Amino acid sequence: MNARIRPPARRPAVTHKLTWRTETAEHSFHITVGLDPDTAKPIEVFYADGQRHGSQLQHTIQDACVLISLLLQHGVAPVAIAKSLSTASVFGTEQPSSIIGTIADDVLRQGLSP
Repeated sequence: MNARIRPPARRPAVTHKLTWRTETAEHSFHITVGLDPDTAKPIEVFYADGQRHGSQLQHTIQDACVLISLLLQHGVAPVAIAKSLSTASVFGTEQPSSIIGTIADDVLRQGLSP
């Protein structure tokens, strides 16, 4: 694995709302994607808000953000992260099968933005 690329202390970031949908529920939450100031590519992701404090789902989102951030900082491309996670058909549309995949897909979209 590549050496960790530590993000600078000051960096641009984008916070926005995501929704993870299943056949039986819809969970909305906010994340912040930190961008490399030189390349504008994602270098980290944080849970911002949206789930009940202390809930299992909040902890899962926070842990997913840490793991995705570590992968990014060790040189794993957002497309490799998103592509490696499972999908499921939800109402006839292929979507991430977990909240982790929802976060990874969003980080990938941030990396594709101009």
